[in-house]
Amino acid sequence: MSRRALALFLVALAIPLLGGAGAADAQSDGPALTLEQAIAVALEQNHQLGVADAMVSHAEAQTDEAKASMYPHVELWETFMRTTNPVYVFGNKLGQASFTMEDFQLDALNNPDPYNNWNTRFSVTQPVWTAGRISRHVEAAEHGQEAAAQQRKRTRQEVIHQVVEAYTGAVVADRHMMVADESLKTAQAHVALVETMRDAGLVVDSDVLQARLRESEVAEMVIRAKTAIAIAHAAVNMTMGRDLDTPFSLPETIDVPEVPEDKLDDLIAEAMRSRPDLGGAGSQLAAAGKMVDAARAEYWPTIGFAGSFEMNDKDFIGAEGTNWTLVGALQWSIFDHARSAKVRQRTAQQLQAERSTKLLEQHISMQVREAFLERGAAEQRLEQARWSMELAEESMRIIENRYREGLTTLIELLDAETALTQARTRAIGAGRDLLLSQATLDLAIGRK
Repeated sequence: MSRRALALFLVALAIPLLGGAGAADAQSDGPALTLEQAIAVALEQNHQLGVADAMVSHAEAQTDEAKASMYPHVELWETFMRTTNPVYVFGNKLGQASFTMEDFQLDALNNPDPYNNWNTRFSVTQPVWTAGRISRHVEAAEHGQEAAAQQRKRTRQEVIHQVVEAYTGAVVADRHMMVADESLKTAQAHVALVETMRDAGLVVDSDVLQARLRESEVAEMVIRAKTAIAIAHAAVNMTMGRDLDTPFSLPETIDVPEVPEDKLDDLIAEAMRSRPDLGGAGSQLAAAGKMVDAARAEYWPTIGFAGSFEMNDKDFIGAEGTNWTLVGALQWSIFDHARSAKVRQRTAQQLQAERSTKLLEQHISMQVREAFLERGAAEQRLEQARWSMELAEESMRIIENRYREGLTTLIELLDAETALTQARTRAIGAGRDLLLSQATLDLAIGRK
């Protein structure tokens, strides 16, 4: 038997060792999870949205607190006093309407016996005119509430983008694990083949050492791929607001979106209309303007009234003596240097909010521009990856035919198979990049 025939015979013996080298099972350690399901769960459980909800509730409460100043303030007081203080005893007896001529005796006035008094008092205070201070604070709080609501919308968009990024990253990590497994099987098969040929005297020991070195390198790649999967799956669970160890399985591929015919200027204009955080910035600017008005209103007087009704008795909730009081008041701070400082402070805050809004507009324009260009580049990369995959498939077909005719070795066949798997993986990665770039563009515009 010639050395060529012996080599082909040994290659044929090695074929069973390589079964399954060109395929690997997808990760299936839990229930299947689609991207739509992941987004739906995240919108219910994501902790960032929980924080945003709490901020909205806080802003609503601040608005209610500001409005409360417009309504009457009613209080009920119930106090008990037992005293020998001459002043208090004298006053309590007057309040109880129980003062007699005997109480004018000097000894009784100077050294009274211990005396009890239960005092029940209702009071009402109501501002009438505050030069717009209260109404401006209410309007500012309402604008703050709207800003919180807009920020909540923006957080929702960001959470959706985070889910898309984490989910597609996990799909690619799973696919990379499959490639690593396939590469390891191929490397192990190569070691077995080279050892068989070495034993037959067809190759030298250095070939075996090189094959084992390649096997070790691929084994390291498998370790890294396993770690990447664990991190990627935990990231998906985190964006969904679930326990990080919750198991799930993902599809081998992801759908690639159709790229619409868009114009950059139109997308920027849409972002200026749609971005919730820009709308929130406008609300913050409006609130800052109302706070300036409120600070200026402190130069003017305030008018209000207060009334009270009081009952005094030796017993609990008694009414031996009653009285009432009605007070009208005008308060005007003629000189207060702090007022001008407060106006300057509020004006500076208004200017800061205005500049921040302008800066945000520039950032939004830049974000849309960058995402638009990245999407175009991702589309081109996907075309190149698909073309490379077609070339790898054609190369695989040619080498398979050559192998059937005995014109090439199994090693070349396995290398072609690995190259095809890698080309398909690059296509998946390019598809993920296109999907993610579209999601990034949607986020920059303020869609969803």
